[in-house]
Amino acid sequence: MKRFGLIGLGLVVVGMQLSSVAYAGEAKAVETEKAAEKPGTATRAIPFTGNVVAVDPMTHTFTLNGKAKERMFKVNDQTEILIDNKPVHFNSIAVGSIVRGQAVKHEDGWEAKKVSIGPKEPMPASDVKK
Repeated sequence: MKRFGLIGLGLVVVGMQLSSVAYAGEAKAVETEKAAEKPGTATRAIPFTGNVVAVDPMTHTFTLNGKAKERMFKVNDQTEILIDNKPVHFNSIAVGSIVRGQAVKHEDGWEAKKVSIGPKEPMPASDVKK
């Protein structure tokens, strides 16, 4: 009888631990869903750089070549497009241009937040650390 009592107690303890782990996982999933539903909740922008291989002015998208595959970026009214740190229009992005910037990944693709056209300028010799 004592043996069954210890086994039963052990099963109860294991069951409690497993249920708390399952509850913690569900709580974290609910928090993540709530954070995604909040307006203004932004994901982190990821840097990109590459050569433009296609531009579609109708959908305001441009495509960059990549190591593994090409990536398409959507541009909207909030996207900052620059040449030499001066604002320009989407029409300034051309096939063959070198671009860099930051973009956010969404379920339906990449949304460009900032696009700088042209190669990165080298740092002046006076700013380089020795």
